[in-house]
Amino acid sequence: MSKAASQPFENALIKVVDLLVESRIRIDAMEQIVVKTNPVAYDLYLGMIENLRAKKAAEVNRVLTQALKSKPKER
Repeated sequence: MSKAASQPFENALIKVVDLLVESRIRIDAMEQIVVKTNPVAYDLYLGMIENLRAKKAAEVNRVLTQALKSKPKER
């Protein structure tokens, strides 16, 4: 891939990373506000995050297992 052809991809990647960083900063700020204003809500929030992580892990494992089972065996 030439330098000119890769430039739009690099620009798009930079924008995506910028958005992810900005979102993370905002989430961190909101977490700090919730911690200080409503610790009970923050505990519920942490519980929800744990549940979502567990669901994500289960889904990733399911998809990977399915992909491995459907992959033709190489000889």
